Amino acid sequence: MKSQIFTKLARSQFAVMITAAVLLTAALTTVSIWIYISSGAINIDLSRPGYEKIRAETLSEEPSSQFLSSGPIDRNVIETFNGRVEALQTELNSMNNFSSDVVSDEALGIAES
Repeated sequence: MKSQIFTKLARSQFAVMITAAVLLTAALTTVSIWIYISSGAINIDLSRPGYEKIRAETLSEEPSSQFLSSGPIDRNVIETFNGRVEALQTELNSMNNFSSDVVSDEALGIAES
């Protein structure tokens, strides 16, 4: 009897593999949704329908300070980039690496105003 079951499984390995993959996917999806709901992340997810107004309020209207991946490279762009890098280097060099002030709320920019 056991040999007949194993023979049938051996003939249908592909179907067994697909079934196992679907069951594993369903189990992992169920676990991830349960974690999403139980952790409270569902309450702060602004991508859900009905949160368009709040999402619009949180979007920044400031222009992006990133450089585009395409575009002209001229002296002005290089000078702008070098100026930003030098400003960041100066800021980083002014910090005391071994002080606990480096990870303070003010230094990390998370202090309440």
